[in-house]
Amino acid sequence: MNEDMQRQILFRCPRTGIDVQHRIDDERPESFEPADSYLSVRCPACMSLHFVNSTTGKLLGERGRQPASMSRSA
Repeated sequence: MNEDMQRQILFRCPRTGIDVQHRIDDERPESFEPADSYLSVRCPACMSLHFVNSTTGKLLGERGRQPASMSRSA
C-alpha cells in the first residue's frame, strides 16, 4: 500500500482521557467524504471500539468540546 494513501486522525479516548493517533487508509479524495462519516476504531488505550469522525476526530455523540486534534494550544 502506498503511504500517500494514508492519513492520521487524533482523538481522545473517553475512558482513559489519552490522546490517540490512528492511521486510516484514505482511498478517496477528502472532497468526496461526507462531513458526518464515522469510522470504527479499536482504541489502543482501552481496547474498546470507538466511532470516530474521519474528518474532525470527534467521537460519535461528543458535543461541546473540541476534538483532541483541535484542543492543543501552542
